[in-house]
Amino acid sequence: MHDSVFNINNDYRYLRIGYYVSAHAETYGVEVTPSCMEIMDAYRNPLLIEKARMHGLPTSGYRLITRPEDDLCVPALLFAVNPFTNNSMKVVRSGSRLPGIIKKMSFEARFPVSLHPLTGEVKEIIQMFGETTDEETSEFTGKFYDVFNIPICKLVVQIDDGKVLLDHCEPAPKKEVKWDIVKDKMHETKMGNM
Repeated sequence: MHDSVFNINNDYRYLRIGYYVSAHAETYGVEVTPSCMEIMDAYRNPLLIEKARMHGLPTSGYRLITRPEDDLCVPALLFAVNPFTNNSMKVVRSGSRLPGIIKKMSFEARFPVSLHPLTGEVKEIIQMFGETTDEETSEFTGKFYDVFNIPICKLVVQIDDGKVLLDHCEPAPKKEVKWDIVKDKMHETKMGNM
């Protein structure tokens, strides 16, 4: 039995192996990074945005909806908030398309959809221990890792007037992860704990 576990995975969503590694460690009283609470905070969009705000990370804001409403603005980013959908981002630029997309993403109003105003350029970046290969967002990814403690993930952000705004966190496709960076960071972590 180990005193602590560093759970390295590209997918920590609920009901996936990354989540269960952390859950198993916690069940046996072993300290684990990331914890199940950290995972849920990062992978549930409203929790992600609220925790980011509490820690001073800029966000574009959000609104939870289950049905189309008259006062919804486009363009917007929509994210499903349900346990069945992964990588659910939809960019909606037309108000006439909004009702159908909300209906589909909400599973006929059974689950909420997180609506974010689209004000900047949308970027998807891979975050690995607070690092990224995208120079424009490198400072932001470091802050994200400090707050959320998720070793590897994909972040959906907007760049608005040079400011990075957080919108979403989701699994990082294995082929997009720079595994040499992960290996170096793991080595640094291991050496730092000796």
